[in-house]
Amino acid sequence: MLPPSAAPETAMPIVVFTDLDDTLFQTARKVPGALLARSVRAAQAVNGHHSYQTPAQIALFGWLNAAEIVPVTARGSEAFGRVGLPFRGPAIVANGAVILDADGTADTEWQAVIVDALAAHRIALNALPALAQAEAARLGMGIRTWLVEEAGCGGVYHVVKVEPGTPETALHDLAPALYAAVNTGTDTWVRHINGNNLALIPPCLSKAAATAFLLRRMRKAREVFAVGFGDSSSDLDFMRLCDVWMTPTGSQLDRLFSRNPE
Repeated sequence: MLPPSAAPETAMPIVVFTDLDDTLFQTARKVPGALLARSVRAAQAVNGHHSYQTPAQIALFGWLNAAEIVPVTARGSEAFGRVGLPFRGPAIVANGAVILDADGTADTEWQAVIVDALAAHRIALNALPALAQAEAARLGMGIRTWLVEEAGCGGVYHVVKVEPGTPETALHDLAPALYAAVNTGTDTWVRHINGNNLALIPPCLSKAAATAFLLRRMRKAREVFAVGFGDSSSDLDFMRLCDVWMTPTGSQLDRLFSRNPE
């Protein structure tokens, strides 16, 4: 005989640690035209390439939002501020460099950890945009490149995107020289490419480290059941800290684990 369901007042709270881009929404170019007309804008972009939720994603977000949602995103604080979804709690942004409290202010305890850890990588990190431009010029590529900047931390990780007219696959040609330049010691930087996005992330930064910190804090106060949700191989480490994890069909992770990847 099945045990009776837990009463609502005694049920364990569910916390969903979720990636945003290509998980809860995506840019218009990734939405089929007929479906785009039925989608809603979820995030503003300064370059006009706004992001949209399909009807299925709207339904998904409504389902997830019955629990407590913690965004876990590569977006910096400024880009996260342009997301229009009604999150109510903390958020992990900038690939784990910053934890935002529910009121949008940076968690000072975590910030102190990150500032101290980044000091050892500051020179290499600051040199990356110029190095990327020089290597792109040598390869005949058009790129945009910058450091994601966070108040109180400075630049926290490096991003490269190709300009129109340069194929996204060219990022694979650019990456080795940049990766070799920063991996000169015992610590290994993270190099991640997904679509038109190349990120070089110092070894002290990760979505997983910030998730572990926040999850420990939550579980000191109460028991929680944690769900991890993401689309990318860079999400997997934080997702596996949770009790269960899930990924969208057709995502980078889905293809990675598929028996018959296309």
